[in-house]
Amino acid sequence: MGKARTYYVKNRAARIEWRLSVAGQCMVCGWLESTPGGFQWLETHEIEQRSAAPTRWADPCNYLLVCNQCHSERITLMSHAEQLALKWENDPTNFDLDVWLRIRDPELRAPTRVTMEDIETCF
Repeated sequence: MGKARTYYVKNRAARIEWRLSVAGQCMVCGWLESTPGGFQWLETHEIEQRSAAPTRWADPCNYLLVCNQCHSERITLMSHAEQLALKWENDPTNFDLDVWLRIRDPELRAPTRVTMEDIETCF
């Protein structure tokens, strides 16, 4: 098993725990998990993609809960600042910009890649 796969398996339980700790609705469109009918479900989205940080992406500050429709359509069009604004609004307990910035950039060489000002302008 490769490093990235081992990392995923190691962090799977914590990821599920985060998923169960947040409200069962899409953080983009508000679709409720309990809404009957259709082919819609909720998925965990990583704001910073796994490919950008294969062994550091698993942190609650990096997760959004989104419906499969928003995951395949709307979220792909959003900037990191817009996604972090959704995180700040819907999961403030796990919002941490400094930790999130270090997922991709552990030495924080680009500390202003996304700023709180960028995030605040998304509202």
